[in-house]
Amino acid sequence: MANTEETVVRMNLLRRHKQTAGAMAADITSQFDEVYRAYLRPVYAFVAFRVGNRAAAEDITAQVFEKAWRGYPRFDPRKAAISTWLFTIARNSLTDHYRSAGRKTDEVELPDDLGAGAESDPVPRLEALELRRELNAALTSLEPRELEIVSLKFGGAMTNRDISTLLQISESNVGTILYRSLKKMKTRIEGGIKND
Repeated sequence: MANTEETVVRMNLLRRHKQTAGAMAADITSQFDEVYRAYLRPVYAFVAFRVGNRAAAEDITAQVFEKAWRGYPRFDPRKAAISTWLFTIARNSLTDHYRSAGRKTDEVELPDDLGAGAESDPVPRLEALELRRELNAALTSLEPRELEIVSLKFGGAMTNRDISTLLQISESNVGTILYRSLKKMKTRIEGGIKND
């Protein structure tokens, strides 16, 4: 083959490769957009449940989806569900957040906006603040693994099966830990009410 023919063949191959790569990039963008819309709220809720600060939760959630976007082309659905993959990124981002802030990962503070929107009557706002204090104390009484499972269940809206996959423990173990954790929290809250 002459040099000009080789050049034409190479240019055609390069053009096809660019078109294929462009189509693949558009497909990945479209797929990730669906993942983002489906999981933004659960991931944010999980993170907010753990950090208790809206601004920090927004920043960490943004980091989670930025990391997910960069890693999405390498995501393999045969290895893990998308929810497991995203919540693993979220858990790692929380660990990084606590490490950089010099805090323990089992410290908890409920979101700032709990009870917000109370009208001019201060009673509902005070009751919400008291509830927040009691829930915060009950959550603080949990062991780190218990807190993580409660956070994934109620903050991240994950099923016991998804949590078991993420944490690599049995589904029945998740249910048992969740049951005992809620019972522990209830006892703590009821004890606080009786003591007041």
